[in-house]
Amino acid sequence: MLQCLKRVVYHVSDLDKAKHWYRKILDREPIFDAPFGVFFQIGDYVLVLIPKVNPNLKSDDIVVAYWGVDDIDYAYKRLLQLGATPHTGIRTGFGGIKMATVLDPLGNILGITGITADTKKRSVEKQPSETAMGAATARAYAAVDEREEIRGADYLAQIFITEDRKRALKDSAIRQWVIKNYLPPGVYEYHIARTAYFDQIMGKALRENIPQVVFLGAGYDSRPYRFKDLIKETRLFELDIHTTQQHKKELLQQANIHIPEQLVYVPINFNTDTLKNVLSMAGFDKNQKTLFIWEGVTYYLPAKVVDDTLSFIKSNSPAGSSVCFDYNALSPEMSDAYGVKELREFMKTESPAEPFQFGIEEGKIESFLSERGYKIIDHLAAEDIERKYLTLRDGSTAGKVPAFHCFVHVSVSD
Repeated sequence: MLQCLKRVVYHVSDLDKAKHWYRKILDREPIFDAPFGVFFQIGDYVLVLIPKVNPNLKSDDIVVAYWGVDDIDYAYKRLLQLGATPHTGIRTGFGGIKMATVLDPLGNILGITGITADTKKRSVEKQPSETAMGAATARAYAAVDEREEIRGADYLAQIFITEDRKRALKDSAIRQWVIKNYLPPGVYEYHIARTAYFDQIMGKALRENIPQVVFLGAGYDSRPYRFKDLIKETRLFELDIHTTQQHKKELLQQANIHIPEQLVYVPINFNTDTLKNVLSMAGFDKNQKTLFIWEGVTYYLPAKVVDDTLSFIKSNSPAGSSVCFDYNALSPEMSDAYGVKELREFMKTESPAEPFQFGIEEGKIESFLSERGYKIIDHLAAEDIERKYLTLRDGSTAGKVPAFHCFVHVSVSD
């Protein structure tokens, strides 16, 4: 079960001082240097220095050795079966590394670690969506942004992210490091704008007491809970893959978040199930005016699934119904445009099980939608998004968004 020693973690009271000292004695630069941890490669092993955030940390906890395992979930359970007791439980650190510590029968700390490369190859049918978790993380960070005029409104996003990611909510230096050095250019700003855009549409629909709202690929969307005071007779349907949806429900329960009685959870696999079947079984009324929210989903779907979804909405919604979604605008020039190449590479590395598959040719959105029976209510390209949602009080913009990202809100034509 234990393969070899992988890493040794030192909890230090002064990270900068420790980094400089170990740089001298090891005669090498760290392979990773951030406000929340410094890593040194020593042969096949890694020395990790992390800030001692708990001043009352016992001396036995200051240094922990972590052994590599193939399957950390199995190894953790097996250790407990053999008489170990939980110490920290399994947690996911920066870069997708899973770690856990247990106490052996003599009270010694035993650490295990497994890189999530194999896990990342598993489809969303087998594990909660990595991209949904990434979006929730960006929204959680945006909700504590120091710039009030663009601060994100999703104050509930933090309940969905791991404890390691939550550290950045209280530490601005860590948060800024992640945004500038880990996320691709413009991704953080994009999530700020996207949340604001879809919030506006959702809020308006609820104030008008629209009969139905359907979330297509809800992920860790918190609008049914954040907008609870606006919900009157509106029925809400959250559709998503069962793995992500079940994980979300568990986290909501742990956080004691009230679930509106008007909300129905509808598990679906968009690649194999049909919207008609799952929604009709959930009580969806095709004769009622409906808002479909399709946020952060189309990129990851085959073109046929996108077409089938739009066809279903057109055929099963009365006039006045609408759908809002974001998409990638494609053209040869986009390949080298701001943030596009970096985001594509990031997705290949971080979420290989959820690759980009769909886009619409740049400048063809109107014809694409009219051919499918829709009329554009609102359309924003990257520059429009920046101007509308990222403008600061002094007139400057808080940043750019990846150039191929667009928002669109369309109505079902008569």
